[in-house]
Amino acid sequence: MGELRMHAISVHEVRDMFGALPELAAELREIASTRFIVPAVENQPRGLIHKIGPMFKRDPLQIAYPADQPTPRDWESLIEGCHIEGERLVHCWRVVDAWLEARDRGTATFTLSPGEVEAFDFALTRAGLPSQLGLRNLLANDLAIPLRPAQGMRTGYAKNAHVMATHDCLTQILPEVDPEERGRADYLASFLDAFADWTRAAREADAPVPDLVVVWWETARGQQPAFDPTQPIITGRQERAPRPGRHPRPGRSH
Repeated sequence: MGELRMHAISVHEVRDMFGALPELAAELREIASTRFIVPAVENQPRGLIHKIGPMFKRDPLQIAYPADQPTPRDWESLIEGCHIEGERLVHCWRVVDAWLEARDRGTATFTLSPGEVEAFDFALTRAGLPSQLGLRNLLANDLAIPLRPAQGMRTGYAKNAHVMATHDCLTQILPEVDPEERGRADYLASFLDAFADWTRAAREADAPVPDLVVVWWETARGQQPAFDPTQPIITGRQERAPRPGRHPRPGRSH
């Protein structure tokens, strides 16, 4: 099953993370190092080989990271805006996921295959939503970041005005959505309600208005943990305590 994540954050704030200035770079390092903690057991001597002699001992300054976990080298490369080799793309996207989740105003996660996205968009169009406002069109614009998509994924974003138009129209046609897709439509509408609130709050605070940044793994993510099938189709994470020096983020529970 694929995963489509929507982040309410200005695309300029996303682009600023690559080649980040010192203050932002420090924040990104803190997020990544907190999110990707090395289990203590990974750094313990293994077996008896460490007793044989110095030539077989592990360098005490060399940290062993699990094969599927990002390392400081990954996030430093991203912060510096470096080219990322193919074998590290999934690891680096995990870092970017963590940054987006920590820095956006809210996140919604769909578990959808490409076929289900088509069915959902068709149901919305049949209910009266203009085709240009469908789910796929929320990825219409290029993120224009140095990190390219990994195999099996798509990325993109929708500008604030496009998202607000989607919100306004979806609110009107929601009662007409087919029952089999109504649950997804209700969750999307609820998230876009919150998005509209964040937009108003950003304008009042003279802060960047959020765009909608989308990261879509069309099939199961390569090295990520499997999703729990008992969880809702969409989960939203809204309000977080504001960090010093940042604008508060209004939100509401779904």
